[in-house]
Amino acid sequence: MKETDVIQLLRHYRHDLLNQLQIVDGYLSMEKKEKARTKLADYMQHLQEEGKLINLNAPSFTLYILQLNTLYPNFRSAYSIHTKVRDLQHLDQLLVEYCQKIMHITGDIADPVKLYHITVYIQDKDEDMLQLELRINGTFPDSQALLDRINHAGEMVMAFECRNDIVCTIDIPCK
Repeated sequence: MKETDVIQLLRHYRHDLLNQLQIVDGYLSMEKKEKARTKLADYMQHLQEEGKLINLNAPSFTLYILQLNTLYPNFRSAYSIHTKVRDLQHLDQLLVEYCQKIMHITGDIADPVKLYHITVYIQDKDEDMLQLELRINGTFPDSQALLDRINHAGEMVMAFECRNDIVCTIDIPCK
């Protein structure tokens, strides 16, 4: 990652933090203490989740996930880490490649004027298998074409529709 990319990431990170603090400050100025507490608790939960992401010891994957909102302007991202595996360095590039592949396909089919929400999950499937899940919420111009392309993206990749979400799962041996 180049120095300019790091500065850009920090700029976005700082902007998001200031937005969160301004919301809390606004609630406090309107004497809505309970809403301010709720917003702070939500942000603290976000920071705890971010800590879990950073502690996976997968630096390229972590940076990619933290940059999703910048790389794909009409996508808003979140992530959830539920794994006992604490060192994913040996899977770092593989995780990035799968995410890039899915996001490239999704970006090609997404409507550029619509906003989509994506949640990235890392979870234990069993003691020898990790599951990477990308859950994309939004209406696609051709969701069947999206599903078909994702399902042909690799032998470990499976995509299906669930309510208004496109769910993509990748089972990855972790040993």
